[in-house]
Amino acid sequence: MLGISIILSIAILTISFREASEGIIHGLQRASLNIIAPIQAGVTKFVNPIYQSSRSVGEFFYLRRENMRLKREVARLRSETIELEELRKENVRLRRLTGFARRAPYRTVAAHVIGKSTSDWQANVILDKGSVDGIRKNMPVVVTEGLVGQVVEVAARASQVQLLTDQKSGVGAETQETSETGVAQGQLGGGLKLLYVDKNSEVKRGDRVVTSGLGGVFPKGIFIGSIVTVREKDYALHKEIKIVPAVDFSRLAEVLIITNPPPKPPFDIEED
Repeated sequence: MLGISIILSIAILTISFREASEGIIHGLQRASLNIIAPIQAGVTKFVNPIYQSSRSVGEFFYLRRENMRLKREVARLRSETIELEELRKENVRLRRLTGFARRAPYRTVAAHVIGKSTSDWQANVILDKGSVDGIRKNMPVVVTEGLVGQVVEVAARASQVQLLTDQKSGVGAETQETSETGVAQGQLGGGLKLLYVDKNSEVKRGDRVVTSGLGGVFPKGIFIGSIVTVREKDYALHKEIKIVPAVDFSRLAEVLIITNPPPKPPFDIEED
C-alpha cells in the first residue's frame, strides 16, 4: 500500500510538472487553495490575538520585574546619597571641631554622642569615651558654639554628661558687656536662667554670657548663650534673666571633653 502511494505521488508530481497551467492537476491545486485559504485565514485571525496576548503577558511580567529591579536600585542609590550626605556633614563638623581644638588653650578629647536621655526632668547624653581614654568626673564638655555641660558619670569606655540645660546644672557665669557675675542654671523643661544678678545691674537683652571661671570646674570665657529677657520685681533683690543657649542640644553629635586643668568638684558635690 505504501509503495502504491509513493508511486501515485511521483506520478502526480511528474504530471504536474509537465502539465500546462490550465490542466487538471493545476486546477485541483487552485481549487484546494481556494478552500484552504479562508480556513487558514480564519485560524490565523483566531490564533494571532492569542499569540499577541501571550506575548503581552510575557512583556508585562518582564516589565514588572524590571520595574521592581529599578525601584530597588533607586532605593539603594537614595540610601547611599543620604549616607554620603551624613558623612559630608559629619566631616564638616569634625573639621570645625578639630580647628576649634587646635585653637583652644586647653587639651581636649573628641567624643561621639551615642545616647541621649532628655526629658522635662533631666537632660543628659552618653559619650563613647571613658576612663580608658583619660576621662574623669567633672570634666567640662564643649563644642565650637559653646558650653555643653560636664561629665557626671564615667565607665571604662563611656561617660555621661549632664547638659547645661539640666535643672540640676549650675555654672558660674558673667556677662561680657558689664562683667556682672551670677550662676547659669538649667530650668525644668529646658532653657537657662542667669541667677543672682543684682537688680541695679545694667544687663540687657542681647548681652553675651560666658563662664566666669569661678568654682574651678569650667575654664573662664566659654560661651554659654545670650540674654533674651530681663525682668525686675519690686521687692526682689535680683533680676530675672533668661538665656538662650548657644548650643542646639537636640543636634549634638560630636563634642570635645576638656581634660586639663584637672577639674575640681563644686562645693556642693562630694567626691566619691
